[in-house]
Amino acid sequence: MRAKIKNLATTALKVTLVAALLWWMISGGKLNLSEVAIFAQNRTFLIVSVLFWLFVPVALGSFRWWLLLRGAKVPAPWWRTAELQMVGLFFNTTMPGSVSGDLVKAVYVVRDQRGQKRTASAIAIVLDRVVGLMGLFSIAGIASLFFMRSVSSSPFLASMAGAVTACCFGMLAFLGVVFYPHKPGKDPFVRLLRRKIPLIGPLFALILKVYEALRSYRDHPAHLLGAWAVSVVIQSAGVAYYWYTTSVLTGQTPALSEFAIVLPFGMIATVIPVAPGGLGVGHVAFEKLFALIGLTGGANVFNVIMLGQLALNLTGLVPYLLMRKKGGASIKELSHAVH
Repeated sequence: MRAKIKNLATTALKVTLVAALLWWMISGGKLNLSEVAIFAQNRTFLIVSVLFWLFVPVALGSFRWWLLLRGAKVPAPWWRTAELQMVGLFFNTTMPGSVSGDLVKAVYVVRDQRGQKRTASAIAIVLDRVVGLMGLFSIAGIASLFFMRSVSSSPFLASMAGAVTACCFGMLAFLGVVFYPHKPGKDPFVRLLRRKIPLIGPLFALILKVYEALRSYRDHPAHLLGAWAVSVVIQSAGVAYYWYTTSVLTGQTPALSEFAIVLPFGMIATVIPVAPGGLGVGHVAFEKLFALIGLTGGANVFNVIMLGQLALNLTGLVPYLLMRKKGGASIKELSHAVH
């Protein structure tokens, strides 16, 4: 009973927060809901949007996950990963945050496997999200280096670019540590991360899981590096689509260098598990980030993109219902598994 009351209170608090954020933005003129009519008014934009959502999140996203499963020696066919990718996108919309669908995918792929493959399947789910973030910061880091001269003219962008570049070098150093051929039982990082230190102990435990998951790919680095490359392609397409949407919707032509640097921070904000698809939090984040680089309409751009993604995500209900007929988990069971 206490758990149910706590869940209801948490949900009510999240709904209230999202409603307050949206009301604040609408009442302040920062969010114009009529902008979504662009899908009906601009046929070219509609076609580009449909092609983007089908090819990038579904086709390329499924391929990236399939590569990681192959590296983990999980015998999942590509069509099955594509099916579960669609189901995961559906639950990204119907559950708080933009990672809930990952957990639903984990439930299904674990059910598909037997024995030791269950752990490997769950690891591939975690790495799919980690590699996605690596792709995001890779794009931002490349933009920081490629457009260094123009970025350095803005103190704000220079500091942000410095942080992104540091994250990129940190990722490379971390991968170097991961693939270093330590002898069994002699890995100093495992010993360090297994220490139960007050306050930061849980963080160490999370880092250890990611570290050990990546270590499992030492014998199959091509799959991990291939998934990283696919992530870079996915995030590049995402930056291009956001840039195109901003140009069409607001009439502004953002500097590609600035756009590529600030966009990853907006995307990370949508991961916060407050509402489905980053509703509310994403609107505020994009409005603020756009303002920092001299653009207006960030909330409207995010709103249009979010609704376009929503339309695609809801189509994931079809494969989910077909799977239910074959004995798949119910929404109630999946909700319990996620929480």
